Amino acid sequence: MILTNTPTTDKQRAEHFHLVSIRFACLLTTKQDPMDCERVALRVAKLERQLMHSNPSQLFSSQFENQAGELGDNLAMRYNHHTGRITIWRNTPLHQSGKVFQLRASV
Repeated sequence: MILTNTPTTDKQRAEHFHLVSIRFACLLTTKQDPMDCERVALRVAKLERQLMHSNPSQLFSSQFENQAGELGDNLAMRYNHHTGRITIWRNTPLHQSGKVFQLRASV
């Protein structure tokens, strides 16, 4: 996972900042699909702009470019270099997503 590596260049530090920000937004969302969350979408857009202005680092490319890379426990991310788009999804089924449902009070 890229987040366990210590960034050594300015480009890696900028990417690391965005990846951590996206990961926490994904962890805080209550939606099954993280891309449906407005907070996640905004942070993904910031990373996409960063990658558009400066090409991705070699480490980022090897982890996420045109393949699914691990963003955290049960989270995967893919970067399509040709379109400049990022996609994030959960690797767990719905019943394991940790979503809390209110129980019906029937006594």
